[in-house]
Amino acid sequence: MRELRLYDPDRNPRSWTDIIRPGQYAVFHSDLGTDVEKKPDGRYLQPGEESYCLLFDCIEDAEAYSEAKVAEVPSLRCDIYDHLGKGKPPTRTYVHISQVDAPRKYVLWGWLLLAGAAACFMIEWHWHGTLIVPLIVGLNMTFAGLRLIYWGKAGQEKRQARKSN
Repeated sequence: MRELRLYDPDRNPRSWTDIIRPGQYAVFHSDLGTDVEKKPDGRYLQPGEESYCLLFDCIEDAEAYSEAKVAEVPSLRCDIYDHLGKGKPPTRTYVHISQVDAPRKYVLWGWLLLAGAAACFMIEWHWHGTLIVPLIVGLNMTFAGLRLIYWGKAGQEKRQARKSN
């Protein structure tokens, strides 16, 4: 494992993707909730601090490191990229085991909001469209529920973790 500065104007080649070879993998650290870059110890970068990734010679080493790091810092996410860089989705994404089922909660709450919206629309229908409040509440519940379902489904595809034995 070695640290690789991402932006180095004095380096030749300048891009980090030109340094990494096929078969090597780069691990990037970010905040699980906000996607903001973090240091491996879980702290945010301070103004003026350099951005870097960790370079591994094989996927097994990168996976072992990422698994151990998210177990140590639960708010951290480790994304593993191959030699092609960030031009495509990460090869692997590691999060703390407690966060793996979090997208299911979003989906559940989304469906509950849609059920509540249906109840609001039924009340509005029963009163022949004379009440405005159930319509407004129902529309807001519909959009919020659909947004939560979308977030939950997208999160299920993105998150991976291994259970510790």
